[in-house]
Amino acid sequence: MNKLFILLLSIVIFTSCSKNKDIEAEPAEQNRPFVDFEVVPGDDAFTFDFKNNSKDYKKLEWRFGDDSISTEVAPKHIFATAGTFEVNLKAIAEDGSTARKVVLVKIIPDLALNFIAESQGSDKVKFSVKSANVVVKSLSWDFGDNSGISLEQAPIKQYSAGNLYTAKLTVTTEKGSVFTVNKLVTSNGTVKDVTTNYLLNVGPKFIPSARFGSRWGIVADWRVNAAVLQRDGGMGGWDEWDGNSMSMESWGGEPDIINGKIEQTTLLPLPAGEYFYTLDFVGYQWKNEFYTVIAKGKNLPDVTNVENNPIVLGFTKSKGNSDSSPKKFTTGFKVPVEGDVTVGFVATFIDPDQYFRLRSIKLYQLDK
Repeated sequence: MNKLFILLLSIVIFTSCSKNKDIEAEPAEQNRPFVDFEVVPGDDAFTFDFKNNSKDYKKLEWRFGDDSISTEVAPKHIFATAGTFEVNLKAIAEDGSTARKVVLVKIIPDLALNFIAESQGSDKVKFSVKSANVVVKSLSWDFGDNSGISLEQAPIKQYSAGNLYTAKLTVTTEKGSVFTVNKLVTSNGTVKDVTTNYLLNVGPKFIPSARFGSRWGIVADWRVNAAVLQRDGGMGGWDEWDGNSMSMESWGGEPDIINGKIEQTTLLPLPAGEYFYTLDFVGYQWKNEFYTVIAKGKNLPDVTNVENNPIVLGFTKSKGNSDSSPKKFTTGFKVPVEGDVTVGFVATFIDPDQYFRLRSIKLYQLDK
């Protein structure tokens, strides 16, 4: 059985009775208790046995960090939910002197139970429990699209293609513990986050490679072409506003951006498979041409050559502003053969007052 707990901290604290200031004689030496215990995993992820190794005590007080108390010598305890709990053992000697030991126990929902959604074709997926370190009494599925709750063991759900949803499974165990596991799901199944495996400087708080003045800069680890570098001091691609965002802007009389590009090639070749490139924008206003693009090779195409281009694996063409449109966008794409892939943006801003400021970027891979 997996040891599904983490002991993060052990602290031993000794306290003693106060001295009587009216007595000048030296107090008798106290027989301070020795306190120690071990946390032993039980028969599921929420059950633990506490092995007492303390000595020279009259009484024990166990506090489990969830408002539960025990005076047993070696108690068994079932936690009602996942989380981090401070287990505190206080040993009290015959003369009233005390000692304590504290251990943090962490119960992680994803280690208690794992579920998966697998494609059934036609944008339908089947949910099921993949593995569990608990005996399940009941399940409650929330599919993340406001369609309601399902109590089925293995429900089948149809999603809109190309979008990401946060599916939540709430589990009640036979012993009464309740916890929730979350996963990102698409119309083809669950996905895993592979962002840091393939991309650098993805926010939040993008890092600049150069700065000019108090606001503008060049975003590090991304290639920014001359069309974007039209701000003070030849800066572009990074903006201190809104928490150090990735940026492209032509506003209030600044030079137009024609075929502007911000791009990055993956650190390693992307394996063949299905992926989802998700952007979280602080704000934007697009009037002309703005594309999110994923392309084979080490460069993005020009703004006039995105659509119907054989090297383009996926793109999203966007207009509007963040006050009337979503702030998160997901572009799905498939990599047919392992190879270099470049992601980013191409845009032309000729009409006045256009911009975007991006909070963060994520890259997900279909989990099969």
